Amino acid sequence: MQLLPEPSEPGMMTVIDRDAPGYDEIPSRLMRSPPNERSWRGFALVVFLAIIVLAYPMIESILFGPLIPTSEWAFEESEIRSLQSQGLDGSGVHICMVDTGIDLSHPALSNVNLAGFLDLVGDNPDAAPMEYGVDHHGTMMAGILFSDGAFNGVSTGATLSVAAALGPTGYSVKDGAVGEAVEWCWRTQGADIISLSLGGEADPSMAIGGPTVTSVQDALEAGVFVVAAAGNQGENSSDVSTPASIRQVIAVGAIDRGGIVWGDTSKGAISMDGEVREDPHKKPEISAPGMNVISTNDPDFSIPYASSSGTSVSTVFVVGSLALILEKHGAQLDQYEQVSGSASKIDLVKESLRQSISEENHDLRTGYGNLGALSWEQNIDKSLS
Repeated sequence: MQLLPEPSEPGMMTVIDRDAPGYDEIPSRLMRSPPNERSWRGFALVVFLAIIVLAYPMIESILFGPLIPTSEWAFEESEIRSLQSQGLDGSGVHICMVDTGIDLSHPALSNVNLAGFLDLVGDNPDAAPMEYGVDHHGTMMAGILFSDGAFNGVSTGATLSVAAALGPTGYSVKDGAVGEAVEWCWRTQGADIISLSLGGEADPSMAIGGPTVTSVQDALEAGVFVVAAAGNQGENSSDVSTPASIRQVIAVGAIDRGGIVWGDTSKGAISMDGEVREDPHKKPEISAPGMNVISTNDPDFSIPYASSSGTSVSTVFVVGSLALILEKHGAQLDQYEQVSGSASKIDLVKESLRQSISEENHDLRTGYGNLGALSWEQNIDKSLS
């Protein structure tokens, strides 16, 4: 396992495994991937390579349809499809994603409602949207939320802003980049939810200071929801990653198909900075699908999809679920915030999340339990009634 931490900022929380069918066809520029994210790009190419090369336009609809394996199980087991069946798609909700960028030339992302793009990797902050990650990490995370191609994402009707703060291999290219990105998300873009599929190693000193922590705390105080990856350090970790370790952030661990904890999900700590964590802020708070999940990848590939594992992936499932909930209950939550304050609004949503899960006890690996988006929405509805 190789993580991609930044020197002084978090690194992205997805890893890549090269043992997938057809991986040899991938251009060499993608071969620097860490070894534990499963990449699937060559399905049906072994026998039909010549046909694909010569008749690609004729079979495009087939390749982007039934021949592509999907991760529908992840949407079903997490109750996302059940919540979507109410006609919810995240409309009216603004998600801001801090990652490696986004490649909007992917056919499944052509309808994304992009409100803003901040480039903290290149020389021009106002540059056109682009993907810097050698593994298209940001594009993969965006696909889980917004894809309308081989599969339907969680919150396709939401508005998206993207801050490219991590470079090609997942490192911040300048000090404070992630913090600056978070600040931009809520101050400039007015995001309702900030998605952070990234994180640094558990470090108590980092968790109580630094530009990233300060920016996240400012966002929380403004009533913005922040969802972050718990980390990929495994059961021997001293705590979840930062900024997931921050009290009101929703820290997300990963599970496989069937709901078993992913082996490299970071373990939370009972206390932080000498203070025992209390409900509903014990870490991590929730687990969501994060193993072998297929999403959008480099559109230059013959089959522009790949599969990944990590708490990056599970994070966006929670982000999208929250977007569906805010579409339905956002106005009520805003009214609640006016009366009770931003902190109380976030606490209500997190307490409803805790109560929506059948498991009574908190676990330092899986949190309060596995994501059930519909149950979460129903508990929020009860709390607001």
